Amino acid sequence: MAAATASWVSFTEFGPVSLFYLNHANHLFAIIGFIFFFFQFVLSAKIQAIEKGFGLDRMLHLHRTFGRLALIFLTLHFLSLLVFELIQYGSFFLIIFRWVGIIALAALFITALVAFHYKTWKIPYETWKNIHRANYVIFPFALIHVFSNAIPGTFLYYLWILLTASFAAILIHKLVRFLHIRRQPYQVIEVNKEAEDIYSLYFQGPPPDYKPGQFLHVQLLRDGTPSASHPFTISSSPTREHLSITPKELGDFTQTIKETKPGDQAFIDAPYGIFSFLNYGGKDLVFIAGGIGITPFISMLRYVFDQKLDKNITLLWGNRSEENLCFTEELETMEQELEGLSLVYVMSGQDDWTGEKGRINGELIQKYIPDVTLPHFFVCGPPKMSNAVISDLKNLGVEKKQIHYELFEL
Repeated sequence: MAAATASWVSFTEFGPVSLFYLNHANHLFAIIGFIFFFFQFVLSAKIQAIEKGFGLDRMLHLHRTFGRLALIFLTLHFLSLLVFELIQYGSFFLIIFRWVGIIALAALFITALVAFHYKTWKIPYETWKNIHRANYVIFPFALIHVFSNAIPGTFLYYLWILLTASFAAILIHKLVRFLHIRRQPYQVIEVNKEAEDIYSLYFQGPPPDYKPGQFLHVQLLRDGTPSASHPFTISSSPTREHLSITPKELGDFTQTIKETKPGDQAFIDAPYGIFSFLNYGGKDLVFIAGGIGITPFISMLRYVFDQKLDKNITLLWGNRSEENLCFTEELETMEQELEGLSLVYVMSGQDDWTGEKGRINGELIQKYIPDVTLPHFFVCGPPKMSNAVISDLKNLGVEKKQIHYELFEL
C-alpha cells in the first residue's frame, strides 16, 4: 500500500491548487481501493500457513473491514472522476473500459449490500455464500479496468501484474484444496443426540493433525447432494479414534443435522483456528462457555483427561436451563478423576436451579478465581456474551495476552 502510494506521488505533477487535484486524487482512490479489494481474497482463502498466525476469526473480521474500505475508496474513485470530467469537460466519457469498471463496482455494491443485510433480510446461508462468491468473477473485470489505464514500465503496471499472478495463485490453491478434500471423503458412523436440540456427528476417515479446540469446515453429502461448507468446532480430541462435531439447531443447515444418517458421506477441511490451550503456557486455565460454546472445551478437557495432564482448570458454563446441558455425565466423571478440574454451571432462565444463576460476569468470575493474574482465560459463546465477558475480564485487570477467544459472526 505504501509503495503504491509512493509511486502515485512520484508520477503526479503537483502545482497550484486546482481542479486537477481532484483528478489526481481519483487515481489514488483507485489504487487504494483495488489493493483492499485484492486482500479480501487473501484473507478469506483459508490459507492455513497464513491463518496459523492470526486465527480465522480475525482474518474474516479483516476481510469484512477491507471489503468495506475497498467499496468506499472505489466509489470515491468513480465519483471524483465523474465530478472532475463534468466540471472540466461538461460530460463524462463512457468508453468500454469504463463500462467494465462501472459494472464491477455495481456488482461489488450488490454483494456488499447482501453481506451487510443477509441476516436482516433472512437470506439463507447458502444463498448468501453463493452471492459472495461473485467477487471472484468481479475481480477479473476490475483487472481489465485497471490494466486499461496502466502505463507499461511503471511501478503500478508491475504491481497490477503481481496482484494478477497472486489472484491466480489463490484460485489454484482453492482448486487444489478442493480436489484434495474430494479425494478423501469421510463417512458418518454415528449420530448421537446430546440434548433436546444438540447432536454429535462422528466421522470415520483420515485423521487430521489438529489441536483440541480447533475447528473444521464440513459439507454433508446427503441423498447425493452436498451441502454448503459450514464451520464447526471439533468436539473430539486428537487422542480419540473418531473425529466429531456437535452442532446445535440454530439455522437453516443445523436444523437438518438430525436428518443425517450413518453411512452419509462428508467432505471435511481441517484444521483451522488457534483457540487451544496447547498454544500457550501455564498450568492454570479458566474456560468460560456460553451455550454450545462448550464444544472447544469438551475437546480440550478430553485431551487433558486422556493425557492425564497436570492442570488446574475451572469451567464456567452458562445456559438458560438444564435442558440445554450436554456431556454432563462425561464432565462429572472427569471432575471426579481430575484433581484440578472444577465445574460451575450457571443458569440464566431457571428459577428452581440450586446452583449459580444469572449470567457470567466479572463478579462471578472473581468469586471462583480470586487471583485473576495467574490463569489463561478462554472464552467461547455467542458474540454478545463473549464480548461482555472479555470486557469484564479486562476490567478485572486481566492482561490482554491472557485472554483468548474466537468470535465468529458470519
